[in-house]
Amino acid sequence: MTASTSQAALAPGAPADGQSDGGPVGGALLMLCGIASFQMGASIAKDLFPLFGPLGMVGLRLWIAAIVLCALARPWRMVPDRATLWLIVQYGTVVCLMNMTFYLSLARLPLGIAVAIEFLGPLALALLGSRRPVDLLLVALAAAGLDLLLQPGAVLRGRGLDPLGVGFGLLAAASWAAYIVIGARVSRRIDATRATAIGLGVGALLLTPLAAATLPRIASHPHAGLLAGLVAILSSAVPYTLEMLAMKRLHPRQYGILSSLDPAMAVVIGLVLLGEHPDPSQWTGILCIVLSSIIGIVIRQSGGQAAPPPAPDL
Repeated sequence: MTASTSQAALAPGAPADGQSDGGPVGGALLMLCGIASFQMGASIAKDLFPLFGPLGMVGLRLWIAAIVLCALARPWRMVPDRATLWLIVQYGTVVCLMNMTFYLSLARLPLGIAVAIEFLGPLALALLGSRRPVDLLLVALAAAGLDLLLQPGAVLRGRGLDPLGVGFGLLAAASWAAYIVIGARVSRRIDATRATAIGLGVGALLLTPLAAATLPRIASHPHAGLLAGLVAILSSAVPYTLEMLAMKRLHPRQYGILSSLDPAMAVVIGLVLLGEHPDPSQWTGILCIVLSSIIGIVIRQSGGQAAPPPAPDL
């Protein structure tokens, strides 16, 4: 992901006044519900991989989400200029890569671990280029978490995590970082909902050749097709709506901290819905990554620096 959540989250708004619509507490609940919704969608998608495959599943999800958003936003009413349209094409390409590599990673790794690896993308972007001692300590904490998570010694001995799954996860992390950079540029040129609708359409078109074989399977397995639609709602429409509402109630620092809980939420959902049990060292690794993100956000906001927010899930 997720990377986890709405495209408008690329540029959280002004601090919430905390006096209306439930204030920060209501915003926090909306955020947590949005994160949980995305991870539940991912867990259902993983159960559908044997039938549709990870590429077919992400293709279905992007197409359904794009159709729903285009119906709501009707982006054709105001065609972007050529420069903006080219930027949105780049945005849609990164959306395609981010989702494709995450699902390929998810097919080989437990949900919580796949999300934690992907989360390294926005974390690295937030710490990139800093030379402050505290940031170097946060990099060390994240690196220690990654070492505990991946257990490279076990992998070399033929045990532990699937190396190909880890590789796809790292590609998803890099795509997530690129998504934040490109998405921030898009958000300065065009309304987030319209940009998202067009971007998802671009991503869906790019995935169509790889996911085309999925369509006959939907006809022969209509129940699974309905579940694929549920994945699109849980992983795109619901998080998008809830986080849009949450951003009206939360300070950017609060938003960032809550987004940092994404990997931990993924572990819990994977445990409950998929029966995936990380070992103690992997739990510790995920905790290190979450803490390094939360501490980095708190330090930056306290010092008046704006850290890039974690990108929303799609």
